[in-house]
Amino acid sequence: MAKNILNMILWHPEMEIDHAKVSYIHRGAPGNIKTIQGFIIDKIENGFLLLNDETQIPFHRIIKIKYEDKLIWEKSLVKRL
Repeated sequence: MAKNILNMILWHPEMEIDHAKVSYIHRGAPGNIKTIQGFIIDKIENGFLLLNDETQIPFHRIIKIKYEDKLIWEKSLVKRL
């Protein structure tokens, strides 16, 4: 689902990826969450985002996407027992 939202932002004629913020699970970061600005996204691949510095972020780690500071997608973090 995160991939679809990011593709929509990337290809929508009235939106720009530069206005997006993507939060994802990053072990070792404060709270294990890191947020990146859309302008550092280089490509959207099949299973991951590729950043300008060649970092790969798997889609299953993405937990939140904001556009112009409005939440447009959030992953359900309900734990399965």
